[in-house]
Amino acid sequence: MDIIYTPVWQNPGNIRSPLQFVQDELSLMEKVEGLGFDICCSPEHHFDIDYSACPDNFLPLSYLAAKTTTLKLCLGAVILPWNDPLRVVEKLAFLDHLSGGRCIAGFGRGLAKMEYSHMGIPMDESRERFDEALEMVLSALRSGVIEGTGKYYPQTPTPVHPAPRASLADSFCAVGMSPESSRTAGEIGGRLLTFVTKPLDGMLPLLNEYRDAFRAHHPDRQPHIIMDDFYLIREDADEARELAYTYAGNYYQTVVRHYEMTGDHFAKSSAYQSYAEGAAALREMGVDAAAKAYVDAQVGVGTPAQVLARVEERLRVLGPEISLAGCFFYGGMSRDEAMVSLQLFGDKVIPDARAMARDYATAAV
Repeated sequence: MDIIYTPVWQNPGNIRSPLQFVQDELSLMEKVEGLGFDICCSPEHHFDIDYSACPDNFLPLSYLAAKTTTLKLCLGAVILPWNDPLRVVEKLAFLDHLSGGRCIAGFGRGLAKMEYSHMGIPMDESRERFDEALEMVLSALRSGVIEGTGKYYPQTPTPVHPAPRASLADSFCAVGMSPESSRTAGEIGGRLLTFVTKPLDGMLPLLNEYRDAFRAHHPDRQPHIIMDDFYLIREDADEARELAYTYAGNYYQTVVRHYEMTGDHFAKSSAYQSYAEGAAALREMGVDAAAKAYVDAQVGVGTPAQVLARVEERLRVLGPEISLAGCFFYGGMSRDEAMVSLQLFGDKVIPDARAMARDYATAAV
């Protein structure tokens, strides 16, 4: 089990200066190695400071490489349709060498209509672009030469320098938030990185889609699931829940707006049909009720003991091949408020969660 920190890169209302916004995020990222985290996994998002603004996740991870010694640096994820495959391979290889081999690749295809619009890329092309780029990137990581003969990214054979470590292509993350994407993650042999939106039983169809595909295409390996939750930990359960309804609820509202989740554009796109069902359900349920349900589904809200109980349930249902990922700074909270959760998580959750994972791994042998 890896313990993963996920910076959200959110500044609701743009209330902090750009400098303070960036420095706040970096200051927390620098602390997580000392708190017992294994990995920092930064997303890529554009054009929306209220939701998330990290236009190049290689940059903060490069900064973090110089500030840490053991922390692994995960791209969570590079959105392939928005990036040239040649540049993706070059930057992965360079970050890996800068950090002494601590880079973990991660790939996604993106979901926001507004991000695609400002990039000038039709959303209907997302799946084809992702598939074409991914094949080029993984092949180049293994061979040190990138080439492409596809529709979107024609590329004459070109050497990559410094040459990438080939094993970068053997252990990577793939974002999956729909049955189709999770199935693709399994087929290509990645670790599934998914953000928790429902209680565990509601997530199981997506997780099983991934595991079934992984086992069918990679019978000699074990599938691995990274579930990313929002954390708000306090010694008092009522305080934790009340703060989570405020801050994680605020975050959820930005998700709905950023991705236009109540709109009908998913139903009009052949590449996002599974999201159309979710949009319809959200319209029927209402955003406020959906926000509360979203908070209730997070494993990381409550006292340390409550969080550990939910971690144990996840291990019992899914087995030991899982990792915990967490967002701690979001929704307009202060950096100090986020640090309270981080400190409690490091002191009172991580050691026991690791022990639980070891026990379940031993029992599974």
